[in-house]
Amino acid sequence: MSDPNLQKILIADDEVFMLRLLEMTLKKGGYEVISCRDGNEALAAALAAPPNLIVLDVLMPGLDGLGALKQLKENPATKKIPVIVLSGKGHALTRVEAERAGAVLFLSKPFSPNQLLGEVKKILELK
Repeated sequence: MSDPNLQKILIADDEVFMLRLLEMTLKKGGYEVISCRDGNEALAAALAAPPNLIVLDVLMPGLDGLGALKQLKENPATKKIPVIVLSGKGHALTRVEAERAGAVLFLSKPFSPNQLLGEVKKILELK
């Protein structure tokens, strides 16, 4: 049973280690976490129960993070949800693509869990 007072964050990453790290970091920060393994799963979860924030990895099988981000921003039901994009490849092009597609933040892996928590808190306070 989820606590209605907790803000919900949906995370999508195909790497189990990264998914667990994100879960632990965000739960420690006091957020409810919904975990997905790819972009399609993230889209379905976001439509079923819209979260307060979404964290997407870029490289995932099936629908990747940028593809999922574009679909989220095209859908009236999910377009206002802030999205943070994570990428192991810190290419400037990926950052530009993510920002153009509507990401509020782009973080290159590895990143500090404390930095992620701080950014999440800032974004949710602005919302």
